[in-house]
Amino acid sequence: MKLELKNISKNFHGVKALQNVDFQLKENSIHALLGENGAGKSTLVKILCGVYQPDSGTINLNNQSQTISNPAISLSLGISAIHQESVMFDELTVTENIFIGNHLTKSNGLIDWSLMESKTKQLLQELEANIEPHEKIKDLSIAQRHIVQISRSLIHDADIVIMDEPTASLSQKEINELYTIIRNLKKQNKSIIFISHKLDEVMEVCDDFTVLRDGELIKFDKISNTNKDQLITYMAGREVNQIFPKNNVTIENEIFQAKDLYKKTQFKNISFNLRKKEILGFYGLVGSGRTEIMKSIFGITKLDAGEIIFKDQKISIAKPSDAIDQGIVYLSEERQQLGMTGLMSVKDNINMAILDRNSQFYILDNSKEIKNATAMQEKLNIKVSYWSQLTQSLSGGNQQKTVISKWLSTKPEVLILDEPTKGIDVRSKSAVHEFMGELVEEGMSIIMISSELPEILGMCDRVVVMYKGLIKDILDVKQASSEQIVKLASGES
Repeated sequence: MKLELKNISKNFHGVKALQNVDFQLKENSIHALLGENGAGKSTLVKILCGVYQPDSGTINLNNQSQTISNPAISLSLGISAIHQESVMFDELTVTENIFIGNHLTKSNGLIDWSLMESKTKQLLQELEANIEPHEKIKDLSIAQRHIVQISRSLIHDADIVIMDEPTASLSQKEINELYTIIRNLKKQNKSIIFISHKLDEVMEVCDDFTVLRDGELIKFDKISNTNKDQLITYMAGREVNQIFPKNNVTIENEIFQAKDLYKKTQFKNISFNLRKKEILGFYGLVGSGRTEIMKSIFGITKLDAGEIIFKDQKISIAKPSDAIDQGIVYLSEERQQLGMTGLMSVKDNINMAILDRNSQFYILDNSKEIKNATAMQEKLNIKVSYWSQLTQSLSGGNQQKTVISKWLSTKPEVLILDEPTKGIDVRSKSAVHEFMGELVEEGMSIIMISSELPEILGMCDRVVVMYKGLIKDILDVKQASSEQIVKLASGES
């Protein structure tokens, strides 16, 4: 066994983050570490990286007991972590980023740039990466940046590489390229701890898995002995049909229609309708034009041509406030940049879109804000300790609920959700799906962009399939299959 943790426990101010957790990593294997937000994954990784020390338990590496009291010791033992937010220096080259803080020098003490570039080139070739040592980081794709981070780990002679959500924000092509890199690492006798919420990729790339829930070990096994639905049950403690809790509702008359929408270089001939109490899905590969259409409907960008009909009336939307006034709101996938202000309180974020309603003579009425925030908290079950709590301190699921609360406060009739469950865990996804179902029961209509087919098939009534700025087809979900949708999204008829 390459790495073995036994009976690891860690408490923070009396709260148990990990309780008697065992973890085993085999030689030359890819091991999925799974669990919802708050399950204990991050705590376990930080113990391995020397950020935290366990309160009890043992760590054995290569059959030798180890005490990892700081990150430097962890690195010296061959353990390296690649996080979603790892620091990269955009204006420096690939070589400079890989060797930063670890420069190779000549006998005279000067930096040996030639040797470092040579080693960088060798590393990238071993990983079968199409990157040049002299390229600047700012010119690389997200996937290529991940590869540079992996190369940096290998420079430190890492035998164990921890990857935290490595495929987040990658296209399918980039994901496949990263799979190749990961498998090449395994061929080089590296062991990999792979953290991901995307269970399809876990099933495809991993050999073994460990599931944590509420700080405890739930299951350790080979991937070949399980399936995706079983993994969801291990992680969430509930059956997969509870993850998509959509109730049957009677869909009513058409409320919204888009006619021949066109925006140069982005999309054309876009026509579809939305009915009252319907969830209409939009599916397509990265770059298919889904988000661009919704931004134009909401007035963030301007259409070059086309008509929008809302409640049998042609309407003009030149800016987002026009859409909000009509009862149409858009929740961006860029939650941190466009949806919320992390350094503002939860109460202020929830009320941000209705300041005029909560004020008189330009003075905000705090009691009105608290009343609205309380109503939204109860409706969406937002877990918040106090109203002045900063939104950035909430879990991903509760941040998403806060952003949706902001727009629900405007009392819309059409809610456009762009990747509403991106980057949140299974339990939080289930909560988002649950209140989506409640909203349509109350009479709202929803357009949902999602890159997750199970979500489209589990929550939507119909799905619009996009390819390169065109609608390939609009399907009734009950009669559609995953294979059919994927083929259409790939340009096949």
